[in-house]
Amino acid sequence: MSSTNKMPVPGTRINWPGVMIALALSAQAAHAAPDSPAPEPAPADAPEPQAKSEGGIEKIIVTAEKRRVNLQEAPLAVTAISGDALGKANVVNLAGLNGQVPGMSISKSAGFETVVTVRGVGSETPQASLQTQPGVSLHVDGVYIANSISLNQSLFDLDRLEVLRGPQGTVSGMASTGGTINLVSKQPKLGETSGSGDISVGNYHLTQVRAAVNVPLAETVAMRASLQKYDHDGFARSTYGFDLDAAHDASGKLAFLWKPGSNFTATLTGQWYRANQPGAAQKNILDPNPNPRVLTQDYASRFKLGADLYALNLEYALPWATLKSITSSQRLDHQQRMNGSRLDYATLGRYDNVAAWNTKLDNYTQEFSIASLPGGKVDWQAGVFLMRQNSNGYVVEFAGTDANPNFDLPPRPFTVRPYNLLFTQDAYGERKSYAVFTQGTYHVSDDLRLTAGARYNRDEISGGTGNWFQNTTSKPTGKLEANYDLAEQSMVYASLTHGYKPGGVNNNPRSVMVAHLFEPESINAFEIGSKNQFLNNKLRVNVAAFLYDYRNLQYLANDPNPYQGGIANVPKVRSRGIEAEVSYLALENRLRLNGNLTFMRSKVVGDYFTYDAAGIASAVATTAGCGSYYTSYPTPACAAALVPKAQNLNGQSTAKTPKWQGSFNAAYALPLSSGIVTPRLEVIYRGDFIYRMFNQGGLDQVPSYTLVNLHVDYKPNDNNWTFSLSASNLGNKNGINSRFTDPYGIGQTSNEYIAPRQIIAKVGYEF
Repeated sequence: MSSTNKMPVPGTRINWPGVMIALALSAQAAHAAPDSPAPEPAPADAPEPQAKSEGGIEKIIVTAEKRRVNLQEAPLAVTAISGDALGKANVVNLAGLNGQVPGMSISKSAGFETVVTVRGVGSETPQASLQTQPGVSLHVDGVYIANSISLNQSLFDLDRLEVLRGPQGTVSGMASTGGTINLVSKQPKLGETSGSGDISVGNYHLTQVRAAVNVPLAETVAMRASLQKYDHDGFARSTYGFDLDAAHDASGKLAFLWKPGSNFTATLTGQWYRANQPGAAQKNILDPNPNPRVLTQDYASRFKLGADLYALNLEYALPWATLKSITSSQRLDHQQRMNGSRLDYATLGRYDNVAAWNTKLDNYTQEFSIASLPGGKVDWQAGVFLMRQNSNGYVVEFAGTDANPNFDLPPRPFTVRPYNLLFTQDAYGERKSYAVFTQGTYHVSDDLRLTAGARYNRDEISGGTGNWFQNTTSKPTGKLEANYDLAEQSMVYASLTHGYKPGGVNNNPRSVMVAHLFEPESINAFEIGSKNQFLNNKLRVNVAAFLYDYRNLQYLANDPNPYQGGIANVPKVRSRGIEAEVSYLALENRLRLNGNLTFMRSKVVGDYFTYDAAGIASAVATTAGCGSYYTSYPTPACAAALVPKAQNLNGQSTAKTPKWQGSFNAAYALPLSSGIVTPRLEVIYRGDFIYRMFNQGGLDQVPSYTLVNLHVDYKPNDNNWTFSLSASNLGNKNGINSRFTDPYGIGQTSNEYIAPRQIIAKVGYEF
């Protein structure tokens, strides 16, 4: 093992030359601006795309349930955030959305698996991606993204982000039991030559460069090209001299629009992402160094990701309906290594290092749909979805107590087993999914509408090492819904929705407690809500309440027989909650106030007995004749003695459901003689929650945190430049984003912290 080389505590390293250049450009632009009265500002810090609003809050158009609709007329809980608003909040990836969206919590498991939970529904099996699907689906411009590792990508060239809360199984698919995230990109425009670019610099040597250009290639053809390069030094550092939590990634996109007539549109898009950077900082709760940004680890983690997405979107307008086709091809190559013990050899007296946790994936999807034109007595749509996916998961884990181990990867397949090999897997999976769906809304009167939808899903999965799992699951999903206009701008709705996620097979032929087959998840969700605009469109208030009956929740369970665990099912979970979103315009639209608040409770209902890694290790250690877990297999007598000691989850809180969470922001557009200055203050609160449903005190309790963010924009009059200065996590809080207990290896628990204080200056130009 390497000798300890203590490094200085990471601090605020500001890129002062870049900051000075940005401020100098700002001062020059301010001096050059004409001395004229400031124009009437638009609504300050509008968080979503704007349309004419007659002096009030802007109309928000979203693509909820595959239809473009005014957010206030969509009878379901939807949050939309513009790409500009994401930038002001320094949200560079999905993990930055904590507190921004009601009911949504985003955390990490092993450092690269982003776990999205909406209203307590997500995925408790991220390490078993070959066998399961996420509970919250991700779509990019209508394309279903078929793997959770892609959630690690930086957000890029977005027009807006939409989050649909609650099961969306009718039109969005069976992996949408919790909800759906739609990323809507900026698209090419005909007949317009335009572009934009900006440069950001900040502490931790942060640099972000973005550029986009729109070019008409012909009267009916346009192209949009965009790129982004994002880098910063590590937010944390090992005592052995290497960084963690750094970012070094690049994104690019090329999109072509062809519109030969008013009734046909074709858009061909290629999108690429590359990352090669140190791994996430996962600090063992036993780490002797009290500084959360300094880790006592001697094995350097690494994260590499290449993701490609190619999509062809076709749309053809008939006199009575619109036909759509979405074709996609996705490629993913992920390579990961990490310190499985989250500590060094000198402290722990042993090592556990994952030298490879790699994933390769090829995915193809095709969706055809047809939808009626708006304005009729019945609005309807129907479609077909097809997917084929091939994936490979390669894992190599070393463990031992020798002082000078070898961590070189063996050849694939290896003929001589390395002496310190703890676990290896080279598994292949093939998934085929088919679905047909339909949904219709009947306008009973001008004020009352009734909606019914249904989807039939069929999911086939096979693979493993020697074809050890093969399973086919088929199940219908659907919804019933009613919404009623109380007044011109006040609506109430109620819905009953059924969602579903496929089951599968475990590779555990010698298991004692964990079943060989795990059941499909299902959810019955009841939701009521109201959407309102008051005070002559100056005040928007949207409220939703929900009650969930969740059956056969899938999670990772350990078995008394080592390596024989797998995915198991908690028979019944019940969740309830209420959400509110408010926006208010005042002082001649110069002041904008936005806020959201969520209350949630979720628990296991009924007796259910299980083991986690920590619980079973403790039970083995206190049971005569059981030996040591992972080093000796139990006798039948030992296994029989362990079963009655399993933990009962009845009444336990379920994972990743903060009781309270929310955010508030205020922006004021201050007119000056040279332009408009808009300061923005944001406060985000995420309440404490349980990371795993085992509720094991210090292993699972994640404390609350409160963040304060500041942002100032300056837009000179009659000038194409913009300037901004932002400070996120102003108090430099060491908030814990997740507390992960590894179900594999030696079962260590680690904290992953939110980003520290970041100070960023940006200069932008558009034409």
